[in-house]
Order: sequence, then structure tokens, then C-alpha cells
Amino acid sequence: MTGELDTALLRVDEANYLGKTVPDVSIVTKSGSEKLFEIMDGQPTVLVLSYYTCGHVCPLTVQNLSRLRIDADAAGYRVVILSFDVKDTLQTMASVTASLDEVPGNWTFGLLPAAESERLTESVGFKFFFSERDQTFVHPSVLTFLSPEGEVMRYLYGTEPREQDVELALIESRNREPYLNEIADMVALTCYQFDATGSRYVLHPTLIFGAAGIGVLGLCGLATLASRKDSRGDS
Repeated sequence: MTGELDTALLRVDEANYLGKTVPDVSIVTKSGSEKLFEIMDGQPTVLVLSYYTCGHVCPLTVQNLSRLRIDADAAGYRVVILSFDVKDTLQTMASVTASLDEVPGNWTFGLLPAAESERLTESVGFKFFFSERDQTFVHPSVLTFLSPEGEVMRYLYGTEPREQDVELALIESRNREPYLNEIADMVALTCYQFDATGSRYVLHPTLIFGAAGIGVLGLCGLATLASRKDSRGDS
């Protein structure tokens, strides 16, 4: 779409999209045509909608995300970066991957055909328009977290995601399915709540001000240490 700047485009109307399932769209990757759910492979997924000729926000977001040291087995989650710009090509996509120090094995870059781009962006409430004056797309800078079944679980905004926020959003997106660190993760989610205004996880206020908070805060610290030790021990 084209037109004048609408600041409402910079955030998603989350209440209308959280819990909704995204379509299993067809994606063009360097290996050929693939389906989104095949790429996700039943794992929680960080979905990044961007465009590859972007001069600032998109590459900055991708680069900062690639530099995070996430305390989760790379085999246990996916990162899927897709262009909503139908003019992008395998060549423009390759220029982005070449700019990274390393492309993690659990990352996939792809292109969306016009109809599939419309289906996917609409399903997660991602709106954008092309500014003729600036010759650039205006769109939210947001990471969309999907459950293994493709449900929208969380949005994180900004070009500099924090490791803690990404880790906790992945825990939520896993749908609490049993796995090795489930107890530690449940404690972590008990200790933190999501602050939609700041688009980040913060310590639950009742733990900070409540008398019982001292003991639970200790559990939070132990859970964090256990999670990090287990993750690094498996690497």
C-alpha cells in the first residue's frame, strides 16, 4: 500500500491477533519452494517480517538478533526472516545474509509471493505502506513469536531485542509442552510478566514488594542459573 504516514502502522493491534494461527504459506528460499510449517518443524519460531533492500531498520534488527546468545538449544527453535516486498529477489536476499558474521543453522531466509505475503502479514496484523516521498516502506519493527502449531504468542518491538525477552518469549511460545527445563522455565515465567508498553519482560511487582518475594526471587535466580548451565552444557 502507499500513502501518508499512519503511526498506527508502527504497532500491531495485538488483541485481535494473539492466539490466532498463521497460514502455512509457500516461501521461496535458496533451496527452492518450501512451506512455512515445514521450516518451523514443530518448533517455536521467531518470525521476522522485513524487506531486503531496507537501508536501516530491517538489517539492524536482523544483525542484532543474530548476535544474541540465546539460552536455548538452537535445534529447539527456529528463526524465519521473510520479505514482504514482492520486488525482492534471491540476489537482494543474499546481500543480507552476506552481511552477517554467521547465519545460524536454525535460521531461514525467504521470499513471499504477493498472495502469500498478503495472507501472512494480514494474519499477524503486520501493516505497511510505501512512502513515495522517502522511497521506503514504513512498517513495524517487530519480532513475532509463534508456537509449534503456528499460533501467534507474543510480539517484541524494536531493533535491539534483549536476550532475556527473546528467551522468555520462546518459553511462552513453546506452549508449556514438557521438555528438560520445564520446571525452571515455569519458575522463570512466574517471576516475570510481560510489559506491553515497554515491549519487554520485567520482574513481577508482587515479587519486588511482597514479603514472600524474597524466597521466590531466590528461585528465580536459581532457575536462571540452571537454565543457562543446562543450555551451555548441551552446546
